[in-house]
Amino acid sequence: MLHLLQRDVFGERHYSILVEALERLGLRYIPVSIRPGTRVLVDENNEPISLSTKNVFCWGSVKMAHIAADYRWRPGSFMNENHDQRVYAEHYGAEMLNHGGLTVKFGEAFEAPSPLFFARPCGDTKAFTGQVFMKSSWDEFVAASLAKGRRDTLNEETFVHVAPRKDIQREFRTWVVQGKVVTASQYKIGTRVVYERCDEPMVLQYAQRMADLYQPANAFVLDVCLTDDGMRIVEVNCINCAGFYDADLQKLLGAVEEAFGEAVPI
Repeated sequence: MLHLLQRDVFGERHYSILVEALERLGLRYIPVSIRPGTRVLVDENNEPISLSTKNVFCWGSVKMAHIAADYRWRPGSFMNENHDQRVYAEHYGAEMLNHGGLTVKFGEAFEAPSPLFFARPCGDTKAFTGQVFMKSSWDEFVAASLAKGRRDTLNEETFVHVAPRKDIQREFRTWVVQGKVVTASQYKIGTRVVYERCDEPMVLQYAQRMADLYQPANAFVLDVCLTDDGMRIVEVNCINCAGFYDADLQKLLGAVEEAFGEAVPI
C-alpha cells in the first residue's frame, strides 16, 4: 500500500518519526502538499501527483481526508459522518465524559451549564480546539471567530457540544484497527502535556471494551481519560488526521497494512 504524507501537519518531530517507521518497515510513501485554494495534491515540485494504484492510505489534515474521497482511493481516509459526537455519543451514552451536556449551534445563545464549561465542535473538523470557557469568554470567542469569516469550517450553523467542566486526572489516545486496540499513548497528566507510550491494562481494556461497543469506522482513534469516577471517553477522531503522540507507529502501520493493504502494483 502507498502512504501519502501531508507535509507541515504533524510537526517536524512526529513527521520524522512516521517517515522512520515507514522506512523501517519497507513501506512506500510520498510526501505531498495541498495546492493553496484548491483540492489538488502536489509533490515536492508543486506538480499534481499521479499514481498507478488506488490502494492508498492518507496521513494529514481533514481537508486531505476529504480529497482522498475525490480520488476514490482505497481505503484513502476513514473520515465519515460517524465522526460526530451527535452520532457516537448515542452509542457510548454515559461512558462519554461530557454526557448530559447540550448541543447548540455556534451562533446560538444558550444558558451556560456551569460557571466554567467545556465546549468543542461536534464534528471532527478541527474548527476549534475544545476548551474551557466562561460565558463571557465564550461570547467573545464566538464574535471574534465569526468576524474572521472562516465560513467553510466555522460559522453560525456549526454544531458544538457544551457541558459542565469535569476534572480529568490523565488523558490517553488509543488507535483501533478492525475493532482491535493496536497501540496507545498518554498525552496529558492533569493540565500538563506528557507524551508516553501506554500499555496499562486499565486503559487498553477500557478502550477495547468501548471499541467492542461501537466502531465509527474500520479504523479510528479513541481518546479516553481517567476521572474520579473511573475511565471515560473524551472523543473520537479520524485516524488519518490524528496526532501520534508516543504511539508505537510500527505496530500501527503494521496493523493498517495487514488490514487494508492490497497486492497491487505501485
